[in-house]
Amino acid sequence: MKKYPNVTVKVIFRYKSRILILGHKNGVFSFPGGRMDWGESILEALNRELKEEINYSLESEPELLEVWNYISKNRLRHSVMINFIQQLDKKPKLFSPEKLKTLWLNKNDILSRNIIKEKEFIDKIFNWNKSKK
Repeated sequence: MKKYPNVTVKVIFRYKSRILILGHKNGVFSFPGGRMDWGESILEALNRELKEEINYSLESEPELLEVWNYISKNRLRHSVMINFIQQLDKKPKLFSPEKLKTLWLNKNDILSRNIIKEKEFIDKIFNWNKSKK
């Protein structure tokens, strides 16, 4: 039987000097988004997940930040994460149907809570400037 990677789509929302992090009941923190379903486009999956997690619809297409490929050492797990980023002009009113905590955290909050371990990725998020198009 063939195996395929697990593909997830996430968006990092920035408002002023803060980013949105979701807190799950099991103690895990994540960016809004989730797994793609068979036959979905990337943006369809992202919009579906945003609706499910924080009752939010994208007003414009977010910018691609990076694609991350992970294969476990024992090769039993393979994930591809497509990460987007979007600067918000105003802080949205969010409601989580899944009862997730919505946290707007600055860089120091992220570092002190050890939510994201890769410092390069944290720097990339907080140093990102909206593309000049």
